[in-house]
Amino acid sequence: MSRAFFCLFGLVLFQNFNAQVGINTSVPTKTLHVVGDLAVRKIVDESDRPSTYDRILVEDQQGNIDYILKSNLLPSTNGTDEASKEAYSQLFSMSTENGDPARILTCGKFYFLFDNGSDSRIKFRLVDDPVETVNIFMSMEQNWSGNGFQFFQGKAYNDPATVPFVFDSANYNIPQEFAEANVADSEQNVMHFQYPNDPNFYRLTIYRVRQKIGVPVVNTWDFAATCEKF
Repeated sequence: MSRAFFCLFGLVLFQNFNAQVGINTSVPTKTLHVVGDLAVRKIVDESDRPSTYDRILVEDQQGNIDYILKSNLLPSTNGTDEASKEAYSQLFSMSTENGDPARILTCGKFYFLFDNGSDSRIKFRLVDDPVETVNIFMSMEQNWSGNGFQFFQGKAYNDPATVPFVFDSANYNIPQEFAEANVADSEQNVMHFQYPNDPNFYRLTIYRVRQKIGVPVVNTWDFAATCEKF
Protein backbone atom coordinates (compact mmCIF):
# COMPACT_ATOMS: atom_id res chain seq x y z
CA MET A 1 0.00 0.00 0.00
CA SER A 2 2.75 2.46 1.01
CA ARG A 3 4.71 1.58 -2.10
CA ALA A 4 1.72 2.34 -4.32
CA PHE A 5 1.20 5.63 -2.45
CA PHE A 6 4.80 6.74 -3.00
CA CYS A 7 4.57 5.85 -6.69
CA LEU A 8 1.40 7.92 -7.07
CA PHE A 9 2.94 10.82 -5.11
CA GLY A 10 6.04 10.75 -7.30
CA LEU A 11 3.93 10.78 -10.45
CA VAL A 12 2.01 13.86 -9.24
CA LEU A 13 5.27 15.67 -8.42
CA PHE A 14 6.67 14.78 -11.82
CA GLN A 15 3.61 16.19 -13.57
CA ASN A 16 3.77 19.30 -11.38
CA PHE A 17 7.39 19.97 -12.21
CA ASN A 18 6.79 19.47 -15.90
CA ALA A 19 3.74 21.70 -15.93
CA GLN A 20 5.94 24.83 -15.80
CA VAL A 21 8.96 25.65 -17.92
CA GLY A 22 11.32 28.51 -17.26
CA ILE A 23 13.72 30.29 -19.59
CA ASN A 24 16.38 32.35 -17.77
CA THR A 25 14.61 31.55 -14.49
CA SER A 26 14.82 28.55 -12.16
CA VAL A 27 11.53 29.32 -10.44
CA PRO A 28 8.91 29.49 -13.20
CA THR A 29 5.45 30.57 -12.13
CA LYS A 30 3.78 30.08 -15.50
CA THR A 31 3.41 27.25 -17.95
CA LEU A 32 6.04 29.04 -20.03
CA HIS A 33 7.92 31.66 -18.02
CA VAL A 34 10.38 33.73 -20.04
CA VAL A 35 12.71 36.29 -18.49
CA GLY A 36 14.18 38.57 -21.15
CA ASP A 37 13.41 38.84 -24.85
CA LEU A 38 12.96 36.14 -27.42
CA ALA A 39 14.33 36.86 -30.88
CA VAL A 40 12.39 35.63 -33.89
CA ARG A 41 14.94 34.17 -36.27
CA LYS A 42 12.74 34.11 -39.37
CA ILE A 43 9.31 35.39 -40.27
CA VAL A 44 7.36 35.03 -43.51
CA ASP A 45 4.91 37.72 -44.58
CA GLU A 46 1.97 35.55 -45.59
CA SER A 47 -0.15 38.62 -46.40
CA ASP A 48 2.21 39.28 -49.31
CA ARG A 49 0.73 36.27 -51.04
CA PRO A 50 -2.70 37.58 -52.13
CA SER A 51 -3.52 34.45 -54.08
CA THR A 52 -3.27 32.22 -51.01
CA TYR A 53 -3.66 34.50 -47.98
CA ASP A 54 -7.34 34.80 -47.11
CA ARG A 55 -7.36 36.25 -43.59
CA ILE A 56 -8.08 39.65 -42.09
CA LEU A 57 -6.71 40.01 -38.53
CA VAL A 58 -8.65 41.94 -35.88
CA GLU A 59 -8.00 42.82 -32.24
CA ASP A 60 -10.65 43.27 -29.57
CA GLN A 61 -10.54 45.67 -26.60
CA GLN A 62 -8.77 43.06 -24.47
CA GLY A 63 -5.97 42.66 -27.01
CA ASN A 64 -7.09 39.25 -28.20
CA ILE A 65 -6.26 38.55 -31.84
CA ASP A 66 -8.72 36.80 -34.12
CA TYR A 67 -9.29 36.65 -37.86
CA ILE A 68 -12.03 36.42 -40.44
CA LEU A 69 -11.72 34.93 -43.90
CA LYS A 70 -11.90 37.41 -46.77
CA SER A 71 -14.01 34.93 -48.69
CA ASN A 72 -16.68 35.19 -45.98
CA LEU A 73 -17.07 38.90 -46.73
CA LEU A 74 -17.99 38.38 -50.38
CA PRO A 75 -21.68 38.89 -51.22
CA SER A 76 -23.75 35.77 -51.37
CA THR A 77 -25.97 34.99 -54.33
CA ASN A 78 -28.35 32.90 -52.26
CA GLY A 79 -30.32 35.67 -50.59
CA THR A 80 -33.64 36.57 -52.19
CA ASP A 81 -33.29 40.23 -51.15
CA GLU A 82 -29.84 40.68 -52.66
CA ALA A 83 -29.17 42.37 -55.99
CA SER A 84 -26.10 42.44 -58.17
CA LYS A 85 -25.07 45.46 -60.19
CA GLU A 86 -22.91 46.00 -63.24
CA ALA A 87 -21.74 49.36 -64.56
CA TYR A 88 -20.25 50.21 -67.95
CA SER A 89 -18.76 53.59 -68.82
CA GLN A 90 -17.44 55.43 -71.83
CA LEU A 91 -15.51 58.71 -71.90
CA PHE A 92 -14.06 60.45 -74.93
CA SER A 93 -13.13 63.94 -76.12
CA MET A 94 -13.97 65.70 -79.39
CA SER A 95 -12.73 68.88 -81.05
CA THR A 96 -16.33 69.85 -81.87
CA GLU A 97 -19.61 69.62 -79.98
CA ASN A 98 -20.68 66.75 -82.22
CA GLY A 99 -20.71 63.23 -80.84
CA ASP A 100 -19.04 60.20 -82.41
CA PRO A 101 -21.50 57.43 -83.37
CA ALA A 102 -18.59 55.03 -83.90
CA ARG A 103 -17.99 54.97 -80.14
CA ILE A 104 -20.57 52.50 -78.86
CA LEU A 105 -21.28 51.67 -75.23
CA THR A 106 -22.48 48.10 -74.66
CA CYS A 107 -24.67 47.41 -71.64
CA GLY A 108 -26.65 44.20 -71.28
CA LYS A 109 -29.08 43.91 -74.17
CA PHE A 110 -28.44 47.45 -75.48
CA TYR A 111 -25.96 49.53 -77.49
CA PHE A 112 -25.76 53.30 -76.85
CA LEU A 113 -24.13 56.07 -78.88
CA PHE A 114 -24.02 59.84 -79.38
CA ASP A 115 -24.96 60.97 -82.88
CA ASN A 116 -22.79 63.41 -84.82
CA GLY A 117 -25.18 66.36 -84.69
CA SER A 118 -24.31 69.52 -82.77
CA ASP A 119 -26.79 68.63 -80.02
CA SER A 120 -25.25 65.16 -79.65
CA ARG A 121 -28.51 63.27 -79.28
CA ILE A 122 -28.25 59.89 -77.61
CA LYS A 123 -29.47 56.83 -79.50
CA PHE A 124 -29.80 53.15 -78.71
CA ARG A 125 -30.47 49.82 -80.38
CA LEU A 126 -30.61 46.17 -79.40
CA VAL A 127 -27.62 43.85 -79.26
CA ASP A 128 -29.48 40.76 -80.50
CA ASP A 129 -32.31 40.10 -82.91
CA PRO A 130 -35.44 39.83 -80.73
CA VAL A 131 -37.10 37.50 -83.31
CA GLU A 132 -40.47 38.99 -82.39
CA THR A 133 -41.52 42.58 -81.72
CA VAL A 134 -40.48 44.05 -78.37
CA ASN A 135 -41.57 47.32 -76.77
CA ILE A 136 -39.09 49.29 -74.66
CA PHE A 137 -40.52 51.86 -72.25
CA MET A 138 -38.38 54.69 -70.95
CA SER A 139 -38.53 57.54 -68.46
CA MET A 140 -36.09 60.43 -68.48
CA GLU A 141 -34.84 63.27 -66.30
CA GLN A 142 -33.07 66.27 -67.79
CA ASN A 143 -31.01 68.67 -65.70
CA TRP A 144 -29.57 71.80 -67.27
CA SER A 145 -28.86 75.44 -66.51
CA GLY A 146 -31.85 76.89 -68.38
CA ASN A 147 -35.01 75.55 -66.78
CA GLY A 148 -33.16 73.29 -64.41
CA PHE A 149 -35.23 70.13 -64.56
CA GLN A 150 -37.60 68.22 -66.83
CA PHE A 151 -39.13 64.77 -66.54
CA PHE A 152 -41.02 62.82 -69.17
CA GLN A 153 -41.95 59.29 -70.19
CA GLY A 154 -42.29 57.83 -73.65
CA LYS A 155 -40.50 58.93 -76.81
CA ALA A 156 -41.06 62.67 -76.30
CA TYR A 157 -41.83 65.00 -73.40
CA ASN A 158 -45.50 65.28 -74.47
CA ASP A 159 -46.03 61.53 -74.98
CA PRO A 160 -47.93 59.44 -72.43
CA ALA A 161 -46.00 56.74 -70.62
CA THR A 162 -47.66 54.12 -72.84
CA VAL A 163 -45.68 55.13 -75.96
CA PRO A 164 -42.81 52.62 -76.42
CA PHE A 165 -39.75 52.26 -78.60
CA VAL A 166 -40.56 49.36 -80.94
CA PHE A 167 -37.88 46.92 -82.15
CA ASP A 168 -38.17 43.82 -84.32
CA SER A 169 -35.98 41.72 -86.62
CA ALA A 170 -36.05 44.41 -89.29
CA ASN A 171 -34.86 47.36 -87.18
CA TYR A 172 -33.18 45.97 -84.05
CA ASN A 173 -29.75 47.07 -85.36
CA ILE A 174 -30.89 50.58 -86.36
CA PRO A 175 -30.33 53.16 -83.58
CA GLN A 176 -33.45 54.94 -82.37
CA GLU A 177 -33.23 58.36 -80.82
CA PHE A 178 -34.18 59.09 -77.24
CA ALA A 179 -36.41 61.98 -78.26
CA GLU A 180 -35.59 65.24 -76.47
CA ALA A 181 -32.34 63.66 -75.27
CA ASN A 182 -30.15 66.29 -76.85
CA VAL A 183 -27.15 67.11 -74.72
CA ALA A 184 -26.25 70.75 -74.13
CA ASP A 185 -23.01 71.74 -72.44
CA SER A 186 -23.03 70.77 -68.75
CA GLU A 187 -26.41 69.10 -69.11
CA GLN A 188 -27.08 65.75 -67.46
CA ASN A 189 -29.69 63.30 -68.71
CA VAL A 190 -30.73 60.20 -66.78
CA MET A 191 -32.86 57.50 -68.41
CA HIS A 192 -34.50 54.43 -66.86
CA PHE A 193 -35.83 51.49 -68.86
CA GLN A 194 -36.29 47.71 -69.02
CA TYR A 195 -36.30 44.94 -71.58
CA PRO A 196 -39.42 42.71 -71.67
CA ASN A 197 -39.16 39.64 -69.43
CA ASP A 198 -35.64 40.64 -68.40
CA PRO A 199 -35.08 40.75 -64.61
CA ASN A 200 -32.52 43.55 -65.03
CA PHE A 201 -33.28 47.25 -64.65
CA TYR A 202 -31.20 49.76 -66.61
CA ARG A 203 -30.15 53.33 -65.85
CA LEU A 204 -28.24 55.41 -68.40
CA THR A 205 -26.56 58.71 -67.46
CA ILE A 206 -25.10 60.95 -70.16
CA TYR A 207 -23.15 64.19 -69.88
CA ARG A 208 -21.25 66.65 -72.07
CA VAL A 209 -18.74 69.24 -70.85
CA ARG A 210 -17.01 71.98 -72.84
CA GLN A 211 -13.38 72.54 -71.90
CA LYS A 212 -11.57 75.83 -72.61
CA ILE A 213 -7.81 75.36 -72.72
CA GLY A 214 -4.85 77.61 -73.46
CA VAL A 215 -4.29 81.07 -74.92
CA PRO A 216 -5.74 81.57 -77.42
CA VAL A 217 -8.60 79.45 -76.08
CA VAL A 218 -9.08 76.05 -77.67
CA ASN A 219 -12.48 74.43 -77.12
CA THR A 220 -12.87 70.69 -76.68
CA TRP A 221 -15.89 68.66 -75.61
CA ASP A 222 -15.83 65.69 -73.24
CA PHE A 223 -18.59 63.11 -73.60
CA ALA A 224 -19.46 60.71 -70.78
CA ALA A 225 -21.96 57.86 -70.68
CA THR A 226 -22.50 55.39 -67.86
CA CYS A 227 -24.94 52.49 -67.98
CA GLU A 228 -25.86 50.61 -64.81
CA LYS A 229 -27.56 47.23 -64.93
CA PHE A 230 -29.28 46.18 -61.71
